[in-house]
Amino acid sequence: RTWWIFCVYLKFKHEKRYVFQRPQFFWGGVTSMARKGLNTDRIVEAAAELIAEKGFDQFSLRELSDRLGVKTASLYNYISSLSELTSNIGQLAFERMAGQLYSGTECASSFDTLYHIAMGYRRFAKENPELYKTIVKIPSTGGSDLIEKGQNLVHSLYSVLEACGLSEKDIIHFSRTIRSAMHGFITLEEAGFFGTMIDADESYSYMVETLIRSLKNEYGGEDR
Repeated sequence: RTWWIFCVYLKFKHEKRYVFQRPQFFWGGVTSMARKGLNTDRIVEAAAELIAEKGFDQFSLRELSDRLGVKTASLYNYISSLSELTSNIGQLAFERMAGQLYSGTECASSFDTLYHIAMGYRRFAKENPELYKTIVKIPSTGGSDLIEKGQNLVHSLYSVLEACGLSEKDIIHFSRTIRSAMHGFITLEEAGFFGTMIDADESYSYMVETLIRSLKNEYGGEDR
C-alpha cells in the first residue's frame, strides 16, 4: 500500500510539472515581445518607416520583423494579414497628410485656407514621398474603409470650397482641377523637370494663386 501511494505521488508530481511548465514557456514568448514594446501602433509606425526608406513595392513582412527584432510569425499576434497592415499604413498616411493640410486653418478665411491646404499638400509629398505614392495607389488597392477615409479628406476640401461660394457642381470640378494640378506639379518636380533658374517653390505658389484668383474673380473676395 505504501508503494502504491508513492507511485501515485510520483505520477502527480510529474503531471504537475508538465501542466505548469508548458504555459510558462508560452507566456514567456509573449512577455518577451511585450518587453520589446511591440503593439499594433508600433508595427504600423515601423512599417511606415520602412516604406519611407525603401518604397511601398519593396516592403515585406520579413524586413519588418527584422526591423522590430521578432520573428515574422509574431506579427500575426497583432495583425491578421498584410492587407490589414497596408490599410493601417494608409490610415496613418492620411492622418499625417490631414495634419499638414488643415492644421492652423481654424481662423483663416476660406481662400486663405485653400492656399494653406495646397501648400501643405506639396510639403507632405516632399517630406513623405513614398507614403504619398502609397496614398495615390489607394483607390485601386485599398479596402472600402480606407477609401472612405480618403474620401473624408476630400470632403473636407469640399467644405472649404463651399465656404468660398462654389455651387455643388463647381465644387467637384474645382476639386478635381486643383488636385490634378498639385499632383501633376509634384510628379514632374520629382522627375526633375523643373531645373531652370526659376525656383520651383515660386512656380508652385504662382500656380495655386492663379487657381484661387480664378475663384475670386468668379465668386468674389479680395486678393490674398
